[in-house]
Amino acid sequence: MKPSRRRRARGFALVLAVFLTVLLAAISAYLLTVSNVQVESGVKDEQGARAYQAARAGVEWGAYQVVRNATCPAVATTIAMPFSVPDFNVTVTCTAFGAGPETEGGVQVRAHRITATGCNSGGACPGVLSPTYVERELQLTVTN
Repeated sequence: MKPSRRRRARGFALVLAVFLTVLLAAISAYLLTVSNVQVESGVKDEQGARAYQAARAGVEWGAYQVVRNATCPAVATTIAMPFSVPDFNVTVTCTAFGAGPETEGGVQVRAHRITATGCNSGGACPGVLSPTYVERELQLTVTN
């Protein structure tokens, strides 16, 4: 007796269902991975912008110290940024150029280089390197 055609095709739907389930699971895993990478990328981009803003605030603070107060802190100064950029710190250093003031057009001027490093280390920058560590550094030359 020859088996009928219908009997030979039994089990085909089960194989197809297993194949489709595995295929959909693989596609879902891939899409989840891509989604996670995009979220992490966005978070790191935002953290980089915050570190930049912290460094910018540090440069402005240093310029204010040189121009208004005529002081240039000789040691690195770490400033917490509680209001403008939470959870970020900035370390500001100021270096005077030359041995003394220069005379320009009959006026004595002194040049200073202000370097501000903003980071999310919770302490002085540069901080402890970790996968979430972000740092930005800005420099400004000011005369008074």
